[in-house]
Amino acid sequence: MVELSGQVCRSLANDLFEVQLADGRQVLAHVAPAARLAALRVGAGDRVQVALARYDHTRGRIVGRAPGPARPGR
Repeated sequence: MVELSGQVCRSLANDLFEVQLADGRQVLAHVAPAARLAALRVGAGDRVQVALARYDHTRGRIVGRAPGPARPGR
């Protein structure tokens, strides 16, 4: 799997998120089970690491927070 950093654009139904990657692409991602067990909370504006699916680069899973500036107010 390829891991890229991006920013959450908006939250959708069923724990799906639209993520804008650093290269400009938008992907649909869900929170990985390991990150969910670690109590990772994700909201719009958060910078995250996304592991893209091997054969479909428009889908992925959020595996953690990306290094960088946090969103304002946190």
